[in-house]
Amino acid sequence: QISDMITSFVICLLALSGALAQGPPKTPKITVEDQKGEKGGSLSFSFTVEKADDDLDKDKVHISKATKDHKFENARFTVELSGDSDKLTGKVSADDLTCEDQSGYIIYYARIPPPPKKGPPSGSFMVQVEGCPHPDEKHNDKNGPPSQDPKITVDDTQKVKKGETLTFTFSLESKDKTLSEDKVFMVKAGKDKKPEPVRFNLSYELSEDSKQITGTAKAEDVKCDNQGGYLIYYDKMPPPPHRQMRKKGRKPGPPGPPPGGFVIQVEGCSKRRKFLS
Repeated sequence: QISDMITSFVICLLALSGALAQGPPKTPKITVEDQKGEKGGSLSFSFTVEKADDDLDKDKVHISKATKDHKFENARFTVELSGDSDKLTGKVSADDLTCEDQSGYIIYYARIPPPPKKGPPSGSFMVQVEGCPHPDEKHNDKNGPPSQDPKITVDDTQKVKKGETLTFTFSLESKDKTLSEDKVFMVKAGKDKKPEPVRFNLSYELSEDSKQITGTAKAEDVKCDNQGGYLIYYDKMPPPPHRQMRKKGRKPGPPGPPPGGFVIQVEGCSKRRKFLS
């Protein structure tokens, strides 16, 4: 019995050694090319998935888009799969392309693979949309912030006398996004530099194509507490402004106002605050 146990143990070790020598199970081979389309036009292309070890399952084929924060989200493309358990062919289509569709994508089987040590991962591809700025051209200053979308326009200084009414306008404009009034926010820089709500009455007008919003802010009986830095932003609070870079060899200058930032100066009040950052 002892000899049988030893023989069984040796066989298990040999089987385990063989499995380790083979390495992890292979993943299906995915073949796809980079794609180009025109803004407002349609996109159509195909890809293939070839069997590695196990039979293929159509339900395990997915396409995801790389987001700006280096995460993945489901692609909005329509995908039709055909073939058998050895090889699948996918047909991808998308209508009314926008600049938001220009990005990196990955086709994967079952789960997103870990990043490779070299080169792009298998199944990855780029979609370039003609009429949209190339990712490398969105901002020429490598030390500066990325381009803003939507673009927020407001006078950086608003002046009013103490006790009077202040009224001013601002605008948000996008070439690609469909804007919504409920995503427009205005905040004030508090004493600890944290944002706090404003007491202004805010009203909005949305253009017919939903690409532009015109806002009006009104504050009555302005007080010294209203003096300070403010910020208008869309959807999410932007990161702190980047420092302005001076000539080579010199230290960077102070940060400029963020897009949508402005100051209210109240005559009759001495205290001033900087932009919200």
